[in-house]
Amino acid sequence: MDYFEHEMQMFFGESALLSADTVFSHRAMVSDIGKDLRAKVEFINTKIASQYDALKLSIINRTMGVVDTQTFKFSDIIGKKNGSDPYIWENDGTAKWYGYRPNALEFEQIQGKVEEYIEMYADQELRYQGHTMGGM
Repeated sequence: MDYFEHEMQMFFGESALLSADTVFSHRAMVSDIGKDLRAKVEFINTKIASQYDALKLSIINRTMGVVDTQTFKFSDIIGKKNGSDPYIWENDGTAKWYGYRPNALEFEQIQGKVEEYIEMYADQELRYQGHTMGGM
């Protein structure tokens, strides 16, 4: 498991909204959210290459393509830290938070904002049938 996968699991590994078959791979994760819909979340850079300062959510219909996308900048949710936007810096094959790593409460805040958006599309029957992120 690489650094991005680890951090993505910090955000969504214990999610009650996402399915048990959620896949984490490098900078992205994909989860079944009901019927033909999938939620894909990935680390992206919005300003400078190799500085991943946001999560991009894509709602994807597996047969028809992208339904919706939304970008969640870390600084919009948890504010600036030490005078700058929080981000993961990838340099020479190594990635880590630069200057400031969000604490557990901030990880939950970011997760909450992304999941609020996913819930607009999620199949409520799937959620209440007990499909949760077990086994991760």
